Amino acid sequence: MGRQKNPLILTIDDEDQIRNSFQLFLEDHDFDVVEAKNGYEGLEVFRRERPDLVLCDLRMPEMDGLEVLQTIKTESPDTPIVVVSGTGIIGDAIEAIRRGAWNYLLKPIQDMSALLHAINQELERARLIIENRAYQEHLEEEVTRRTAALQKAINDLNESHFKLRKSEETYRSIFENLQDVYIEFAENGIILEVSPSISEISAFKRDELLGTKVENLFPLALERDELFDRLNQTGEIRDFEIHLRDKDQQDIPCSLNASYQSSDRENADKICATLRDITERKQAEARIEYLAYYDALTELPNRRLLINRLEQNLSRARRYGHYGAMLFLDLDRFKNINDSLGHPIGDDLLKQVAERLTSDMRSEDTISRLGGDEFVFLLSDLGADPGTAAAAAQHKAESIKDRLTEPYIIHDNILHVTPSIGVAMFPSVDGGYETGSDILRYADTAMYRAKDDGRDTIRFFLPSMQAAADYRLALEKELRHAIERDELSLYFQPQVDYHGNILGAEALIRWTHPTKGFISPGTFIPIAEASGLILSIGEWVLRTACRHLKKWNDQGLGLTHLAINVSPRQFRQSEFVGQVQSILDETGVDPTMVCFELTEGLVIDNIIDTIEKMQGLKKLGLQLSIDDFGTGYSSLTYLKKMPLDILKIDQSFVRDIETDANDAAIVATIIAMAEHLYLKVIAEGVETRPELDFLKQNGCNIFQGYLFSRPIPDHQFTDLLKTGISQTDH
Repeated sequence: MGRQKNPLILTIDDEDQIRNSFQLFLEDHDFDVVEAKNGYEGLEVFRRERPDLVLCDLRMPEMDGLEVLQTIKTESPDTPIVVVSGTGIIGDAIEAIRRGAWNYLLKPIQDMSALLHAINQELERARLIIENRAYQEHLEEEVTRRTAALQKAINDLNESHFKLRKSEETYRSIFENLQDVYIEFAENGIILEVSPSISEISAFKRDELLGTKVENLFPLALERDELFDRLNQTGEIRDFEIHLRDKDQQDIPCSLNASYQSSDRENADKICATLRDITERKQAEARIEYLAYYDALTELPNRRLLINRLEQNLSRARRYGHYGAMLFLDLDRFKNINDSLGHPIGDDLLKQVAERLTSDMRSEDTISRLGGDEFVFLLSDLGADPGTAAAAAQHKAESIKDRLTEPYIIHDNILHVTPSIGVAMFPSVDGGYETGSDILRYADTAMYRAKDDGRDTIRFFLPSMQAAADYRLALEKELRHAIERDELSLYFQPQVDYHGNILGAEALIRWTHPTKGFISPGTFIPIAEASGLILSIGEWVLRTACRHLKKWNDQGLGLTHLAINVSPRQFRQSEFVGQVQSILDETGVDPTMVCFELTEGLVIDNIIDTIEKMQGLKKLGLQLSIDDFGTGYSSLTYLKKMPLDILKIDQSFVRDIETDANDAAIVATIIAMAEHLYLKVIAEGVETRPELDFLKQNGCNIFQGYLFSRPIPDHQFTDLLKTGISQTDH
């Protein structure tokens, strides 16, 4: 006996990664797979290969998935099609089902067993449909054959009886083993026959239904009337949705295929039908619709439903002259919990936050989760006086803040989180016309102001905030093009010994905008960090600084090191060490002359990853320095474990060592501690001779500051390396 042929699956998707993942998974489960990257190619492969099932995306170039569905359904209605799409729009899902999709799955598929289940289910469904159709055709052929046999009964009665008996045995075997339900009823509604499988759906026994009225089984008159009307018009009906009432008086959604059983429709005396329980399909459709408006994790309304309700609230507020408020909440440092304890703990925390928010909610208010750790509390009808309404919103925000800051116990972990809350009142007092999206944006802007003001606080939206946010957004857009437009440059500030001899330098990025002029790093670096642009900017800084260092070395203007600042986001990249290795190889610079400056806050965040990356950088030969030392919370234990070379004293301590005894003591302690750890010390921000003398007397031997030189462009720094710093300059 030959090996059974594997089912053939056609995957139509414009994403190579999706097609490849489906192919690997399906081939592991004994399916053969063919692929197409767009709709036209998919139809060509379909017509050539005639697959058993098609997996199709909706959003594709040239020809979208809906057109592919329509074409395949027209050409091969029995081929099952499963839509696998990233769009969560319920209208798309419903249209796909209407166009011929048998099932609908959302990308990305987190659990591939759901895909396997859908494929097996629809292949089985296709098999049953084909068998049922064959069975219907068999019945029609049998009736014709029996009629002919009866006409010959006088001449061949014995043979006719024998054939009839064998036919009935075959029919009975098929009839009793059907998974779907077979049912016959007369035009007057009397049930003539029903398969035993009816008990699986309804709990009725076959004998209990024979001879009874069909309305007992299908009680909704509108559905019955439509069924008979369509049968009278076309003679048959496919996939007609009708509700069957079971023995416990529960209505079960079913799909019915039916046709008149007669050679002459004018004298049709019975209707033959097959019936299938589609409860699971209806539940899946309902779930798709639910997920279009609700968050799957917390079951709170999502952004779509929030905006809908907000627009309604805005209309009512304008109509009746009262005020409402939107509270935009973001959990402070929630990412640290996810990173350290894992996403399951983070998800449970979000659920508990949702429970606390809903525990004190009026029926007319709405609480929504927008995604991540962002929640929105929509307050309706806070009164007609704007001052009273704002006070009510403030009181509610304070209440929420107090409730959310109470400890959370999750899997034996005691967690503490605080919210930053932005508040936007609506409608505007000046009569302006805002949309729901405007109000959401205002509240979001106020929330970020709360974060900027130290977190765990509440801020109301002011127009000036939006202007600042618009400026920030415009600056981010222009920053994206700054590298390619050659607007960024590096300045260099010397690091010297007591006599002003240049030992090293720090590379500092500058942005000269064509119309705005010089833009401070304090302005654009936070934007780059928040937007992710810091990754490409940081790579540009590293490559450019290494090229300058190589050029100076080739000219015989060697330095002991060149310090390059590394951002936290850049450092946390999994491929960061490899990226550094590639740039060192590309530029040919001596890695022992490159020093990375890391902030104190960066090195103590995720200490295990920090030490691992630092060790990787040390293997490349780089020097490592902690920048702005003394401003954070570094542990001496951690410092001893880190492969550091340099501590850099923050200029805020250096600035006041002449007048503040505490700062002087801190500086002296840092220098002494570094000596015990065998680390070099660099003092930054040295501007006066007394500061220099104090630092020298306490053991610091490398200095950086305006006393010696401001940060200067490449060509000026090259000249400075050649001539040296004049003694009169300091």
